[in-house]
Amino acid sequence: MKYVTLLIIIFGLEINTAKAQYKETLQLATLSPVVAVIYSKDIEGYHKNHYMLSTITYMGSYMITDSVWKSAVISLAMGASKELIYDRLLKKGEPLWSDMKWNTLGVAQGAVFTVSLKF
Repeated sequence: MKYVTLLIIIFGLEINTAKAQYKETLQLATLSPVVAVIYSKDIEGYHKNHYMLSTITYMGSYMITDSVWKSAVISLAMGASKELIYDRLLKKGEPLWSDMKWNTLGVAQGAVFTVSLKF
């Protein structure tokens, strides 16, 4: 009886460990679009920068606020302020809607990852 009980406990621990590894694998899989964007030759470099910086800004603000919506607003506001202040007012670049599209995609990527952490 002790042997059977010990086997059940070990088997139960293995299932929990497997579930945790499966969960971590799925969470890391939500970051796979980041790798696709980095290594894509079709996407221009500045679009990659907008995507990556928005994702990083989202993750950093999520660590501080612990809110998906607040982090998204902060990240999008930073991207929009870059386009308006740096590009338009200071005339250091050209404000483009495509840049905001990549900012939004980066924020969406961060949101998918942080939502996956809650499951």
